[in-house]
Amino acid sequence: MAPSFEEIKIGDEIPRYSVQLNQMMLWIYAGASGDFNLIHVDKEFGEKVGLGGTIAHGLSNMARLSKTITDWVEDPGALKYLAVRFAAPARPGDTITFWGRVTDKKEEDGKKIVVLDVGAENQDGVQILTRGSARVEL
Repeated sequence: MAPSFEEIKIGDEIPRYSVQLNQMMLWIYAGASGDFNLIHVDKEFGEKVGLGGTIAHGLSNMARLSKTITDWVEDPGALKYLAVRFAAPARPGDTITFWGRVTDKKEEDGKKIVVLDVGAENQDGVQILTRGSARVEL
């Protein structure tokens, strides 16, 4: 059940979402986005250019972060703002965990707004998405 504005407190953490990436996910995202850059779809090319293989599309990780937030509020339309810094690559085999923490809540022009710090890290604690901020309207 989605939390109500009144129930949410500054410092609350939203439920984390984790996913283990595989190459098929990268190929599917390439098809959906139209981004067939070889660093995402061709392991040998990724090795040749020094990446150690393919890397996930940064926007696919941002989309998963968006899912984490909208699953929490149970309304995809509630997410009004999302920004992140793409800090490190994610690779097939990595388990990426997406998180969020409430930093502010306020009423503006009759709207109930919740502000979050958000991000993602891999299984080794490497920050994949940093300096993230999200704003939801409940």
